Amino acid sequence: MIDTNIARAASESEHPTSDACRRLLELMIENEHKVVLSYSQYQEWLKHNSRFTKLWLRRMASEKLWHVLSPEPDSGLTDRTHKVECSDAARQEMLKDVHLLENALATDEIVLSLETNVFHLFCTHAQVLKISRPVAWVSPTDAAPAGVAWVAAGADVATARCIPAGS
Repeated sequence: MIDTNIARAASESEHPTSDACRRLLELMIENEHKVVLSYSQYQEWLKHNSRFTKLWLRRMASEKLWHVLSPEPDSGLTDRTHKVECSDAARQEMLKDVHLLENALATDEIVLSLETNVFHLFCTHAQVLKISRPVAWVSPTDAAPAGVAWVAAGADVATARCIPAGS
């Protein structure tokens, strides 16, 4: 799963975040990594992408390297997030990105996102959320693991920083 924030940031501007996101998406094509987006994620991408990302999506589609996940998975993770004992702000932050975690659990256990705070929240509450298996949460701008290098090396979940299984 690739968060919309990467689609938005991957522009042609000369900025370290933009460069890292753009390189990450380029590596997805070069290494023939498949991308799965839920229907709602795909709609969000269409609203918030850059010119670079529009062209990237077309290329991914032409090379049959992405598809829309349908129906969207629902393992009850959103309901469990509502029940977590935490601040309202923390809960809202988790609810904003819980679809990424839910979709990753239904596919390849990988989330690529610029969000790092929510990663820590999901880790803290993994037991209560009953996360069924570890999920790699990788940022293209983060050093743990170096996101772009991690994708270039094959995107092995076992070598990534992961939200732990909590069930």
